[in-house]
Amino acid sequence: MAASSLVSKSAYRHGEYVAKYGVFPLGEEQKKIEKEDVQESAPINILSQHTRNFHMKHKVTYSFCAQMLQDLDEQPVDDIGVEWDPKKYPFEQIATIEFEPQDSWLPEFRVWWDDRITVNSWHGLKVHQPLGSTNRLRRVVYAESRKLRLRVNGYKDYVEPASLKEVPVPIPAPQFDLPHQPAVPSVAVAS
Repeated sequence: MAASSLVSKSAYRHGEYVAKYGVFPLGEEQKKIEKEDVQESAPINILSQHTRNFHMKHKVTYSFCAQMLQDLDEQPVDDIGVEWDPKKYPFEQIATIEFEPQDSWLPEFRVWWDDRITVNSWHGLKVHQPLGSTNRLRRVVYAESRKLRLRVNGYKDYVEPASLKEVPVPIPAPQFDLPHQPAVPSVAVAS
């Protein structure tokens, strides 16, 4: 996952501009694992285990890019099934994102994030508004999903931290290999 490129399918407004976004791995260690495959016999949680192990040992770096809207006829905003031709409308680098080695799967942080945090592209200024039918649908689906998740997890409201002091503190990354463990313990079956 640290070697994966991610590209938004929907577009977002930034003032007078409209763009789709992409993050592309830059780090040498990330590029080394780009072609790795997941074996069918691997444990069900292999991706989270591999990602955690990788992030504990390596700095990860991404190029954060924007693919600018230039021609609404060729780059529709409402139909995410139409790819914006990356050769004609290339992604342009805006910034570099860097993460130092860390425990990216710290249990306390993961549970706090899973149970309490809400991620919604509609939380922002109107000049940064998500665009298109997919984002309008997300607005409704995310709100309902948040309500269900809070109810299932036994909370009445979600958290929007006002400062880093409200975020669980990560533990510095130890430098060791984590053993791969199956998500569900094996059970011996009598024959």
